Amino acid sequence: MTDPDIVARLRSVFHNDRSVELMNREAADEIERLRKERDEARREVCEWVALSLKRTSREVENKRGWDCFKGVDDDR
Repeated sequence: MTDPDIVARLRSVFHNDRSVELMNREAADEIERLRKERDEARREVCEWVALSLKRTSREVENKRGWDCFKGVDDDR
């Protein structure tokens, strides 16, 4: 991810052509949807790897440099 985040940048664009703004908002929505899907897949990977290695999901997440459990309420 870039800093500031691409989603925030897309949402903040104001243009004299309203269709440009709408297209940017749609792009931002799609990015957010794909990130959620990616994080869910990463959580599944962490859970499967944790089971096979006798580790916690959080340990696997940290080892891979991911932040896929942020905002998820769990006991891992």
